[in-house]
Amino acid sequence: MSEKLQNLEKLFKDEIGIYKNLAILETSKKEAILRSNAKLLESFTNQSSKQMNDLQVLEVERMKLVDEVIPNEKKSTDKVPSLSIFLDSLDKISLTKFKPLATDLKEVVSGLKEKISLNEQLLKSKLEIFSMSIDALKNAAEPTTSELYGDQGKSKVRTNIMLNMKA
Repeated sequence: MSEKLQNLEKLFKDEIGIYKNLAILETSKKEAILRSNAKLLESFTNQSSKQMNDLQVLEVERMKLVDEVIPNEKKSTDKVPSLSIFLDSLDKISLTKFKPLATDLKEVVSGLKEKISLNEQLLKSKLEIFSMSIDALKNAAEPTTSELYGDQGKSKVRTNIMLNMKA
């Protein structure tokens, strides 16, 4: 196998490893969201950002190598060659190495997208619950005539509100 293909194989494996780490971080984020632990969520988000930056560098390098490996006659008019075009341009020996890597990459990215989507939905739900709680507090704080008591024309509102701090 040529040196470019060996480098490309290493890049695929590194990229898959980073995507797997991101999937683990997304699972950890889910736990932080469920526990309403903002500091932990922020920490996981910062780790994800760093991993995404590393991934971006690897992806640029991988795309450059893929472009160099694909013969001119198989290149499409697109600037970035697709994974299927790359696989179609390989010989049978190289294909046996890269097809499982391409499949792993697709599966890991798909799983990561699903986890990110679930976390976004979970955050939206938490935000809606928080917003409804704030609205309930505001509504409960509005004075009603039966709740007013006063001292020489000064009125005060007494409101009994019970909050579930673990929610």
